[in-house]
Amino acid sequence: MASTPSNRLRLTPSNSPYLPHPARTPHRSKAPIEPRLFLKRVIGTTCVSPTGFDTVNSSFAYIAGGAVIVVDVDGAEYCQRFYRARPTATPIYSIPPHPYSPSAPSQTPKANDSRNRVSLRESTYGSHDWAESPTSSSKTWTSRERIKAATCLALSKEGRFLAVGETGYAPRVLIFNLEDSSSDTPLVSISEHGFGVKAVAWSPDSKYLASLGSANDGFLYIWRIDTKTGAARLFQQNRCTSYIRGMIWVGNNLITLGVRHIKVWRVEEGQSPSPVKQKFIGEPSAAPQSHQKTLSGRNVLLGNLIDATFSCAAAIDDNKAIICSETGDVCLFDDVDKQMKLTNVLESGFGTTCVAIRENVVYVGVRSGELATLDLTSFLECNPDCPRTTMASFAGLFAMGFLQDNLVTVDTKRNIHVWELEQGPEKLGLKSPIPISGHQDSILGVDALKRPNAPDADFYTWSASGQVILWDVDGQIKSSFQVPLDEAYSEDEPDLINQLTLIRATKGGKFFVAGDKFGIIKIIDFATQKCVASMKAHASDCQFIATYEDQSKFVIATCGRDRTAQLFHKTTSGGFEHFQTLEFAARVVQVLVPSADKVITCSLDRTLQIHDLVTKDGEPDAMAAIPSKTLPLKGSPSSMATGSDGKSLYVSSMDRSVSIFDLESGKLTNTFKCTDETGIESVVLDSLTARSATDQEPSILLGVSNTDKSIRIYDAQSGTFLDREWGHTEAINGLALIEGSGNKRNIVSVGSDGTIMIWEMDLQDPSWGVASRESSPTKDSSTISRPTLRRVLSKAELAEFQRPSPPGGRRSPPRTISKKRSIFNLSGASSSKTPVPPLQTCPAPSVVEDTPTRRPSQDNRCVSPPASPKTRIKRRPSLPALNSAKTKSNSNLRAFGSLNMATEQACRTLRTYRKKLASSDPINQDVLAELDQELRLTAVALGDRATRSKALTDTVLTGLLDQYSERLVAMLDEKLRLNYRSISDREPDSPGKRPSSSGSTGSTGSATASSSDSNST
Repeated sequence: MASTPSNRLRLTPSNSPYLPHPARTPHRSKAPIEPRLFLKRVIGTTCVSPTGFDTVNSSFAYIAGGAVIVVDVDGAEYCQRFYRARPTATPIYSIPPHPYSPSAPSQTPKANDSRNRVSLRESTYGSHDWAESPTSSSKTWTSRERIKAATCLALSKEGRFLAVGETGYAPRVLIFNLEDSSSDTPLVSISEHGFGVKAVAWSPDSKYLASLGSANDGFLYIWRIDTKTGAARLFQQNRCTSYIRGMIWVGNNLITLGVRHIKVWRVEEGQSPSPVKQKFIGEPSAAPQSHQKTLSGRNVLLGNLIDATFSCAAAIDDNKAIICSETGDVCLFDDVDKQMKLTNVLESGFGTTCVAIRENVVYVGVRSGELATLDLTSFLECNPDCPRTTMASFAGLFAMGFLQDNLVTVDTKRNIHVWELEQGPEKLGLKSPIPISGHQDSILGVDALKRPNAPDADFYTWSASGQVILWDVDGQIKSSFQVPLDEAYSEDEPDLINQLTLIRATKGGKFFVAGDKFGIIKIIDFATQKCVASMKAHASDCQFIATYEDQSKFVIATCGRDRTAQLFHKTTSGGFEHFQTLEFAARVVQVLVPSADKVITCSLDRTLQIHDLVTKDGEPDAMAAIPSKTLPLKGSPSSMATGSDGKSLYVSSMDRSVSIFDLESGKLTNTFKCTDETGIESVVLDSLTARSATDQEPSILLGVSNTDKSIRIYDAQSGTFLDREWGHTEAINGLALIEGSGNKRNIVSVGSDGTIMIWEMDLQDPSWGVASRESSPTKDSSTISRPTLRRVLSKAELAEFQRPSPPGGRRSPPRTISKKRSIFNLSGASSSKTPVPPLQTCPAPSVVEDTPTRRPSQDNRCVSPPASPKTRIKRRPSLPALNSAKTKSNSNLRAFGSLNMATEQACRTLRTYRKKLASSDPINQDVLAELDQELRLTAVALGDRATRSKALTDTVLTGLLDQYSERLVAMLDEKLRLNYRSISDREPDSPGKRPSSSGSTGSTGSATASSSDSNST
């Protein structure tokens, strides 16, 4: 019995073909990719407020891009630990559900919002299918979800846990265990904030963690923390939509401060856990539980400080705290008996950025670089004479904190100093700082420096201000110098400032070649740090600099935004000389000098140009670059690099692919998309760096992607994705590969956020050299990666081949046979076939001959003299004939067509001009005279051409027709009369009775008529 269809909702099993379950793709079944990059060291910081810095015991932590660095200080030594979580990281403990939370993430996308939003059909059946996949959590993240920045942190008071708040798409609150070393796996990941986390703070007993979202997020959460495991669950929450600058705990109360805002939040003990709501229809109801109590808060009366912006605070005890404003107001907050009293004790007059308390002294940091001390006892008595000393030896302070025996400061130059405190209550003593250096400005680039070199450095970085710093892989500064920049004043752009765009070091770091925003190239001797040469190479920004140095040649190549590439070399006398300028149709993206005889450039017109460097015999200083090859690209190039062997060239294009060329033949050997481990999303690679294969490691291609702020590694031959890592929160401006001793290799990446990240790369795989090669097909897999075959023949190449003859033997197209005329169609025959003869004295023979007959005789069809070869009907020649006379005939056709086109264009122009004459616009007399002259000259030229070609013009033909019109009409009338008479005299029973001698007579008459007509003409 057939079942009747119903519209009733049914739960479909997971194995039903109609279930809208995502199909299992080949990428999901792949094993997870083993990590190849490991973060070793981070230089610099992105901390700009006290919320991004914290201290506890002998350790301090600060944010740096997407990571948090925890530094343990032991006397004059220190060690660093790094904590960061990938967007795909799975925490150890999950957060219990809290269905009654009216949080903002319900209206904004969260990290797991789109992944946990399942339909009713998928809720009960089939939802566990993907949970077993080892890579299911890492396959659904988009590029924008990977870009996250750490904005705030907090250390628990006993030093066991670290809380980190993020910003970006789907921000998180991460809790790490500090008892572990550098970790990528958090204990807890909280994704309740939808627009970024502004501040996090631990309670004094570490039982509670407060997380405050940004003003757009507008929520304050209190999380109950299990002090043994670190697991968290939501305890209380409330809205907080003010612009907050800081948050501290004062006893069991939480204080938030910001723009015209100080508020006290009462955290009440003994709250019941969050209720559990049934998730699906038909699920048994949970046990009845009381509702979660809202976090209560009260605003503090500001009084005269109603317009103040409070920037920092520090707790004195469980009821009192110091709160400072940006205008220099130092206030005492007193919450004894819950009175919430705010007293303005001191007006310092300088902007306060941070505050800290040690023993009986209050330290106040100022943005201008001053560090003031206050007596805590006098301050609690609200005595205005509480200041002690002031020290101005900092470059502006962002944050500070105390360790057991040290003071840690973070200044505006992004330098971190660990100061040793001198014992003495009456004075401020700082000595022997331990510098943790960083760049003052955003870093514009990085490049490797091969050893041996004079400063014993591994790489160097530079900033827009002209500062160049040389580092080793341990993050220590080996040397630094300043590039002198020329200043220019322009009335159109008075605020125009020159900047250093890039710098390149020669072999051994002997010379540094720098290019600035004005296109000036300067060569600096590192030993003396003086500029030995300065040249105006480009009209605008210098985009790239490449150098090549050996025992016989020293070549420098630069390219700029002015669509040129400049070539320089070092002469035998020791000076630097410019010897050639290469011009291009589009802006040159990059220039390379891979060897002593080649210069390679790529431009935005999708071309790759290869030039050969040559010298004159006997004149080593006479050099030139001769174009050798021009290779087309599928997309506009973004970066390129040569292999270590000098035979391969890797070009990254804007179409998110990398092309590999053979430099010797110029052929494209392979092309692959820059995809991730899923094989779906592709990115544009910049700062390409290639390294050849070894016995245990494959050849690799390094690059950075500013699409998702990641560093990527690909197999240089097959394009297989190997690994990627994140850490920078802003644009990645460079990448360098540092070859260490043995198999030790490091990667250095720099970003606009002022951070330098040193990664350790481990590509050693014992199975790569033998097992992986034997398991994969040798030829079949390589054929898939090969480019598609293409060979399009041009018309000239096709013309060299002969078309095969058809079966009938005819090699040319068949001719068109004219239709036979009827015997009664006299007018058509005479007008189209027979030439008009003059009036004859004996018209009868002529008329009889011109009358067509039914017999298809050759004599009757051809009555006129044979036509000349020039007047024969032109037919389309066959292919061999076209090839034999191709040059001459094509040139004549092109010339004839161009003259006709020019004539038609002139006619159209004259017609348009006649229409314009109807307007009332005045005409210049000089222009009118010139037009008259041109028309006269054109008429003369047409007459000369008609005379030379002996062709009748329309005027001559019209005169002839008028002259002989009467004779033509009489001749036609006579012809019709005679024809009608001959037909009527013919008897119907004798069809064969025809003039037998009409052929000869007609021939004579026709000849006579033709001669008479020619004489009269």
